[in-house]
Order: sequence, then C-alpha cells, then structure tokens
Amino acid sequence: MPVSPALLKIHKGSEPVWEYSVNTEVVTIGRATNSDLVINDPLVSRQHAQISRNGDRYQITDFGSTDGTRVNKLRLQPNIPHPLANGDTISIGHSELQFILDSNSVPTTVSPHQKLSSDGATVVAQNFVGEETLFLSQLDLRGRDILTIGREPKNNTVVNHPAVSRFHAKITRENGSFILKDLDSTNGTYVNGKQISERTLRVGDSVRIGPCRFVLNVDETMVRYNEEGNLRIDVVHLSKVVNKGTPDEKTLLNDISLCVEAREFVVIAGVSGGGKSTLMDALNGFRPATSGGVLVNGTDLYKNFNAYRNELGYVPQKDIIHLELTIYQALDCAAKLRMPADTTATERQQRINEVLKDLGLTQRRDVQISALSGGQLKRVSMGVELLAKPSLFFLDEATSGLDPGTEADVMKLLRKLADQGRTVLLITHATENVTLCDLVVFLAAGGRVAYFGPPAEAPAYFGVEKFSEIYPLVEGKAPDPRVARVVPPEEWQKRYLQSPLYQKYVAERQKNLSAEAQGSGQGYSGSGKLPSVKSKPISALRQFLILSSRNWTCLFRDRITLALTFAATPLIASLDFILWERQMFDIQEGNAGRAIGMLFNTPLLAILIGSLLTMREIVKEVDIYRREHLIGLQVLPYILSKVGMIVILALYQAAVILLSKKMAIDFPDGLDWGAMYVTLVLATIAGMMMGLVVSAISPNQNVAPMLTILFLVPQITFGGGTVPVPALSPIGQVVSNFTLTKWSFESLVTLVKVGNNIAEDPCWRDKSKSERDKLTDKQKEEQCKCLGPKLFDGCLVAGIKDKDRPFTNKAEPAKPADPGKFPDDLSQLDNYKKKVDNYKADMNRWQDEYSAWKGDRESAIGKAEGIIDNIHKDFGKTFDVNVSRNWGILGFQIAVMLGMVLVAQKLKDK
Repeated sequence: MPVSPALLKIHKGSEPVWEYSVNTEVVTIGRATNSDLVINDPLVSRQHAQISRNGDRYQITDFGSTDGTRVNKLRLQPNIPHPLANGDTISIGHSELQFILDSNSVPTTVSPHQKLSSDGATVVAQNFVGEETLFLSQLDLRGRDILTIGREPKNNTVVNHPAVSRFHAKITRENGSFILKDLDSTNGTYVNGKQISERTLRVGDSVRIGPCRFVLNVDETMVRYNEEGNLRIDVVHLSKVVNKGTPDEKTLLNDISLCVEAREFVVIAGVSGGGKSTLMDALNGFRPATSGGVLVNGTDLYKNFNAYRNELGYVPQKDIIHLELTIYQALDCAAKLRMPADTTATERQQRINEVLKDLGLTQRRDVQISALSGGQLKRVSMGVELLAKPSLFFLDEATSGLDPGTEADVMKLLRKLADQGRTVLLITHATENVTLCDLVVFLAAGGRVAYFGPPAEAPAYFGVEKFSEIYPLVEGKAPDPRVARVVPPEEWQKRYLQSPLYQKYVAERQKNLSAEAQGSGQGYSGSGKLPSVKSKPISALRQFLILSSRNWTCLFRDRITLALTFAATPLIASLDFILWERQMFDIQEGNAGRAIGMLFNTPLLAILIGSLLTMREIVKEVDIYRREHLIGLQVLPYILSKVGMIVILALYQAAVILLSKKMAIDFPDGLDWGAMYVTLVLATIAGMMMGLVVSAISPNQNVAPMLTILFLVPQITFGGGTVPVPALSPIGQVVSNFTLTKWSFESLVTLVKVGNNIAEDPCWRDKSKSERDKLTDKQKEEQCKCLGPKLFDGCLVAGIKDKDRPFTNKAEPAKPADPGKFPDDLSQLDNYKKKVDNYKADMNRWQDEYSAWKGDRESAIGKAEGIIDNIHKDFGKTFDVNVSRNWGILGFQIAVMLGMVLVAQKLKDK
C-alpha cells in the first residue's frame, strides 16, 4: 500500500504554528543549514534526527543528539529507528512537532492486537495504555533452531542493560515447539509475570528479560518492546487500613487514583501525617496497600514485584551509604552487589563513570563521603540506585535539611534524570523549586488526595498566591478565603474528584485502563504482602566476599574506630601489670583466691570488649541493609561477613590478652598455652556474637549500649567467678549454665592447674567433709596428697605455705642423741654424768622446740587445709573439667547466637 504523505505541525513557545510536509523518503532535522528541516535552537544538534519511510510505515531516528529526541515524552535510544503513529508528538529542543497522517492511512505503530504479517499473525499480549510507543523490533524465529538473548554482543538478540546477564536465556525449537530456558541468569527470566527456569512457549506469552518484553506470535515471530525509561504507573483506588476490625482501626490511604506517565517528575507533598511515605511505599511495593492496585505498564506490581524489582530505585531519607568509603568505593561495592556476577570490571567501571558524570561528581570520585556536603552526599545516595539503570526512581525527602541553593541543584538534577528516561517520584516539603516537576500530589489528612496536577496551577486552585500557603489551608490551620471557613480533608478530596484536573490527569489518562478493568469484571488489588525474592542474585559466596571486603575497607578508612578497635584491648590488658601480683601462683607468695579471680576476669574482659565492639555493627547500617536486601542481598552472607570479621578480630584480641597475662604474671610451668589461646578465642567470639545479637534486636543505635549492659550483667554475676556457682540459688545455678563466662572460666582454671593436685587427691575427690574430718594423721599420711602431714610435700596450691609462719620454712627439730649405756669403767662415770646432764638439757630444749614446731605445723596444716577447703568448696568442680566439652558448649552457644541474629534479621525483613 502506498504511504500517504505526512505532515508536521511545528510548535515553538509563543511563535505561530507552522507546517512542514514530509513528501520525500528521508527528511533530516537539525540546526545545520543543509538539513531538510532546520530548527534554529541551541538545544538542537547540527545533525539531530531524521524521519524516513520504512515500507508502509514512517519512523524517526535520533543521531545521538546532545539533548535527545522524544516521542510522546519518551526519549529515543540513539541510532535505533522508532515507529511513528498518527498524532505522535515529537519533542526536539524547545519545539514540538505533531506527526499527522491522512485519516485513511494505515496505522504505523504495532499494537498488542494488530496484524503483523500477511498470514494474519496476531500478538496476544497483556495490553496497557501507551504500549504502542514501546515497540522496538520484530524477531523472526522462522527457520531458527536456537535464539540466544543476553548482554553479550555474540547473542542473537542483545539487551544491553545492567540487569541482564551476559548470556541470559535462549529459545530452542524442539518437536515443533519453542522452549524458553533461563541460563542461570542473575535476575531471572519471566513468562507472563512468573519466573521460570524452563518453559514451553505458547502464542501470546509475554517474556520479560531485564527491561525488555518479548511477545510470541502465531507466525513464529516475536515483538520486542523496550520498557527501559518507559515505565508508567497507574494507581487505581488505592487504600491502606491498619488494625482493621479493631478499636484502633486507622485509614492511612483513602481511595487514591493517580496516573504518572513515563519520564514524568512528580512531587508528593502534603500535611504531616498525611500519608506521603505510606503512599510512596505503596507505589514502590515495599509496603503494599491493603486494597486497590498499582500497575506498572498495565501489570500488577504487587503480583509481579520480582519482575520489576531491578527497575525500582529507592533513596530513603537517611543516606544509604557508608561514610567511611570514597565515592568510587561506595559505587563500586554497590555495583558488585547489584549487577550480574558476569559483569566485567571494565563494564562496571564504565557504568560507575557514567553515573558519576550524570551526578556531576567525576572530579570528586576519590573523596571520602564523610567529607562531602549535604547535597553531594545525597547525590551519592542517588548514584548507588542509578547504577542499575532503574526506570522508576523514588526518593523520600531527598531535599530535607539542604540549604536553598543546594536544594535547587538537587531538584534540577532530578528534572534532568527524568528527562533522561526515568519516572521520578519525590517526597518533599520544599516549595521554592516545585515548579521544576511535572505534577504535584498534595495529600490532606487521612491519606486523601487534595490536588494532583501541574505545580504552577496549584496556588490558583487553592485560591492563594504562593505554593507554601497551601499547607495551612489543607492542614485546617487557616480558612479557605473563598468560603471563609476551614475545609475538612473529606471536602478537599471531594473537590478534587469533581475538578477538571482529575478528569484530565487521571480519568482521561486511565480511560482505556478503566474500560479494561470493567470489561474483565475484576478490580486491581494488592496482596498486602510482597512476594519473596525468587530471582537468583549473585551467589552467597560472592556476596560474602564483597561485603567482607567492604567491612574491612570501612574499618581501615575510619581511623578513630580503627585505633579504638586495635588499641583498646592492649590498653585494657596492660592493667594486668597493676592489678595482679606477679607471684600469685607461688605456693608461698601467691594467693589461690586471687589467682582464680584473675582467671575469671580474663574471659570476662574478652567478652566485654568483644560485645562492645560489635553492639552497633548491624543496627548502624539497618537502612543500607534493608535497601540492599530488596535488590537481592541474602541475610546469611550479610551476617557471615560480620562473623568473618569477628573471628579475625577475636584471634588478635585473644592473643593480646593472653600475651599480657603471660608478661605480667609468673604462671606455673608446663601449661598448654595453645589450649588457653583457643579458650580465649572462643570467649571473644562468643562476646562479639552477643554484641551482634544486641545489634540485631536493637531498634536504634541509642538502645544498643543499654541492652549490652543487660546482657553483660548475667555474665558477671552468674559466671561463677564473682559468686561461686555452689553459692548461687538453684535458679541461679541454672542461669549460670547459659552464661558465656562459666565455660571459658572453668576451662582456664583447669588449664592453669590451679587445683589439679586437689582434683587428683582421693581424699578431696571421693570423700565428703565429714569423712575427711574423721581421718587420723596416719590415714592422711597414707591416703592423702593435699591433706595432713604430706600436704606441703606434693600439693602445689598457691599460697598454702604461709611465709609468716616458721613451720613452712623449717624442718622438724632433730631429737638429741642418746648419751649411751652406763660405762663399765667407773673412771668414765663423771664424763657419762655430764653427757646425761647435757642430754637432759638438750631434751628439754628439743621438747620446747618440737612443741613449738608441732604447734606451727598443726597451725600451718590447718590453715592450708582451710584454704584448700574453701577453694574446693567454691571452685572444686572447676579444677578438672573436660575442656573439649566446654569448648563444644561455647561453640554451641555461638551457633545459637548466630541463629538468633539470623532470625532477628529475618523478622526485620518482613
């Protein structure tokens, strides 16, 4: 069929409308004087675009112009022909060209139900308003046995987008049918909104890969629609009610209907508590509404959230970046988490550089984020989201706290981002630069729409002169000057629903959509709950490595935290040289009680420092984690990246504590220092895990220190060192078994051999106190090692030899020698009598010395037995514990706490 001549009606500002007839095969458009259609405008490139005939259709191609070419507000991809339909509006610079065909001409844009070939092949696809503008190309499967789709240029069909894997999917012909198979892609392949691994395609099936949709026809062709930068949002009778059916029932959103066209910049404003954040989170699917629906290009967002997950960019009010990193480091880490695992370093760097250029941060790429201004910081938060090229961009209070100049810069940037090909929605209280947006949603109390339309028309609509004067009217703090009374929210809502603005920006835009809804007999409703993440994000191992690298980078770039992390333990451990006597384990100079106290203090110190180091580790980045989780970050690698860091820090901390003890105190010989190190490492890891539990359950950083104290107090009071376990109440003894300090403390007591001789002595090990009291000295000497006469010979217990009692350092007095028998020779009688007299004197002296020695002996033995009895009564069960079993218990406690952290984090995800 011959193509009818086309006409361009050209509008430029207030200038008169003029016409240009398209009556040749090709019409070039540009600023250059040799162009067929010359548009003298600095925003127009010299060779800007061309309109050409393609068979029985017209098409327009942008030549990579600086400002771009737009058809019905959709920016064209450079050098890719775009079909034109009758009535299309072409925007070039400040000019708008309306494309007009003869009414009898054939429509030139493929629609979802239009014939594509002479054999009557029909596309049976999910229809939505504006779909005809997304047509990109038609794929011919006839004669093909295989068709590959992916980011790599070697594929038969290339989809160059960060969300698409290098080799994403393939279609093969098997027994006359087409089989679609996902090639283990990162972000998944979807058929009719459902993720598939392999599926036989039927005519009319809609296949979604990244931003592109492919529809299979009966003639073995597929129509490719490109939705990148072309996503429209329809909100249909959206409501949200909490605590429904209870006295606390409250309506947060009240029957909201809106339509946001692709590439529009929309501001959500309104009174405090009006539901702005609730509306935004309902629109992006993060917190779905309870009734009504949100449609993205005609598709239910809630039911197909995974398919659109990577098309959503969300910048919360709090900045979702680590301040310790440089701009480039933050973007690089975010890119590794968001982009497919097969993305090369070159591709990643190229995308980062593109984002830096868009944000105007190229010259600041190596600056630490903590040194940035408020506006630059907000730009980096935006950059993290822009890496994945989202077509829907949501921002919550992006201009909050910024000075007027910076606020204006951010608003201009958002305007630019929308013009580049994004649908932008922003919550803001700013009024000075609101005219930079296309439309404003103004919410009254109770989540009611009081206005939805152009910002320039809002003051006149409300009967005021300035946009800022709207707030007191809608809040009910000032009367409406037109009716001289305060207008309630219900009336503001009713006025808007009856206004021409509602007809123009909602009813007219959703005219076809509403007809479909009525025709199907079905409404659109949100499920109230997001579907789980079914896409295949980068592997858990890769996420673990990325996050671990980021954790260490943040630590080493934060000099204060780094210094505290590595210096706190040596500084605190150095107190050993002040607190403890060097000879505390000596049998004479030492003190068993203080030695046991030191051994309790050692793991307690490790647990204390460990928990304080990690008590904020999770809660400090809760907003960052929440956003990264929404784009596929798994909780297990996230937590394990923290645990991995903990283990390395624990190895260091335990070594410092043990080395300090070894230098400050003379320990007994022959100790197993390796086992003592393992005990302290486990105690430190357990303390750090306890800190992670606190961090995971803390609602904010301010609560974490108090919760840590509550967790530490039982470690001190029930650990068995401050109050011996036998002295605790029955309930206290049960609680003691759940502490971390008990098992590490008991292990150290056994390993240091404080009471190993007592534990080995059958008189202490096997006999009760009453049975020991009945033993004679001879029985003690024969049976006991740490009881009775042999106590000081083989029982090495610190301090049992009292240096103030002479017995402990003097041997038993020697008994005087007998003077011999009476002499036969009487001449020796006088000499013998002298020997007898001397013997009597020596015996008297010996008896005195022996009595004194025996008294000292009995006193020393009694005191030593008393010392041993006291420590045996309080700590006897710690003298010979199964250290391996205690390590196992500590390991089990660590595993339980890891499980608690995972559960707490999972609950936050819901």
